[in-house]
Amino acid sequence: MEIKEILQNAGYTNITEDSKNFRMKPLYRDSSSQTVLSVRKDTGSFIDFSKNISGSLQTLIKMSLDFKTEEEALKWIESHADGGLKIKQNDRPVVKENRVFSKTSLEKVMPQHDYWINRGVSEKTLSLFEGGVVHEGKMKNRYIFPIFDYKKNLVGVSGRDLVNDPDSKRPKWKHIGDKSQWKYPMQVNNKLLKDKREVIVVESIGDMLSLWEAGVKNVAVSFGLQIGLGLLNYFMRIDCQKIILAFNNDENKAGNEAAEKNSNRLQRYFDKNQIIIALPSEGDFGEMSQEQIIDWKNKI
Repeated sequence: MEIKEILQNAGYTNITEDSKNFRMKPLYRDSSSQTVLSVRKDTGSFIDFSKNISGSLQTLIKMSLDFKTEEEALKWIESHADGGLKIKQNDRPVVKENRVFSKTSLEKVMPQHDYWINRGVSEKTLSLFEGGVVHEGKMKNRYIFPIFDYKKNLVGVSGRDLVNDPDSKRPKWKHIGDKSQWKYPMQVNNKLLKDKREVIVVESIGDMLSLWEAGVKNVAVSFGLQIGLGLLNYFMRIDCQKIILAFNNDENKAGNEAAEKNSNRLQRYFDKNQIIIALPSEGDFGEMSQEQIIDWKNKI
């Protein structure tokens, strides 16, 4: 219970819990949700589901109490843990390997492309990404895209919901695998990106397909509002000279805020002038015509 006591000492109240996590309202920003912040009971690591940020317990305490450094937060934690909690500091980062899935699972994928064709994506483009519809299993009634690594191993799948029921709780996109490590669609455009060394980062495969159909192919998908370690390492490896952050231009400004945060993070590794924030002129690229996309690209 030391972690819960630390959270309470930091000022967190109305903490609810399940078998693995504590849930609460964040102190470091305004929120109407009492459960949007999740903290692991065993490690203290946290996830803010609304802002798509995560980190260690000391990072959370640093943010919550406005400490200047994580060292200050760590000292505070150790002094306020009634049980004398000590957080182990790893000298070296843990290296994770992508889980590899059997390609036999792709045998269930049916080459039915009506959904994307109706949204203006050609069958020629879709054939490059080897996707299709699944009618059973965890990805039932979704159009799935396989994610391959550089060895052609299947390391995940990303599926777009085809039910489109506004009353359903089904997420629009569902992912299987560690998306933070994915480098997509480098299984198709790796050579282009290495040669051009300029990349446009978008939230979803749907955004990527719209750009691709308009002839803009130097694209990478973040699968959300945070650039994962897989993409970050890739950008550094190819010595990327320009990174264009093009998250969705939503009314809630989530894409804009995420672009600013990712820009700040990228500036630890790249010059500020190498990073450009250029949100789509509409809500997302799927809402734009090819002419609008080309005009957007020319204005960058």
